Amino acid sequence: MSSLLQQLGLAGASNMIAAACTNPIDVIKTRMQIDGQGGAGERKFKSTLHCFRGVVTAEGFGALYRGVVASLLREGTYSGIRMGMYEPVKNALWSDSTPPPLYVKICAGAITGSIGSAIANPCDLLKVQAQSVTGSGAGEPSTLQRLRTILTRDGIAGGWRGCAPTVARATLLTASQIPSYDQAKHSLLDRGYSEGMALHFSCSMLAGVVAAAVTAPVDLAKTRIMNGSPHGIVGTIAGIARTEGPTSVYKGFTGQWLRIGPHTTISLLAFENLRHFCGLAYL
Repeated sequence: MSSLLQQLGLAGASNMIAAACTNPIDVIKTRMQIDGQGGAGERKFKSTLHCFRGVVTAEGFGALYRGVVASLLREGTYSGIRMGMYEPVKNALWSDSTPPPLYVKICAGAITGSIGSAIANPCDLLKVQAQSVTGSGAGEPSTLQRLRTILTRDGIAGGWRGCAPTVARATLLTASQIPSYDQAKHSLLDRGYSEGMALHFSCSMLAGVVAAAVTAPVDLAKTRIMNGSPHGIVGTIAGIARTEGPTSVYKGFTGQWLRIGPHTTISLLAFENLRHFCGLAYL
């Protein structure tokens, strides 16, 4: 039990570090995803760089850290569970003395990702709503005030708005991100490579690309639903493709990859090193 709690804590801390570093990219990704929502008007931003320049020029650099409190709370819970429980769940699914196959790793990632995201959905909702605010942000409610408003208006269930796409995204993310890192790293270890920064960095970068490609459409649907889309995951994605064009389901993909890539790299590097520092084996 102490080892499990230690892994949960180290995973949460690692992902909070990554979230603090990548929050500006997350804000830009969110703005790109809600740009032209519903097909009501022309898209304001032509590219990720154009969006970055527009946000900084109109709202200042402080706008890049909107939602950071909710983001840290989310990573401490959601990512603490999905990454911290991955190894124990993987070992529970595979009791054989041989290394677990890829499908077992994928199942372990899907299980921990879905559990973590379902529990932390209110934090995710607060983060998306805060990052979607445009303008100076003056007069905008704090994270706690925003939570009180949701609970007063919609009740406890309001905190779980958009839970279905959040869980779907987290299931796909963790089932692709951590297993691809795990599989790539151990494949290279079997070929004579050694544990260390170079191995961890290269494998985490690969995992970030895989995760971004798998989760981009569902992440877009999640953002739209949390900003008021009345449809489910499939309906939202279909509506985006119909009103904004088929390629729009990957709207914000550059921002998604720029966010997931560094976040994956920072969080996994931090997690591996924290585990080693605390006397635990590498992942």
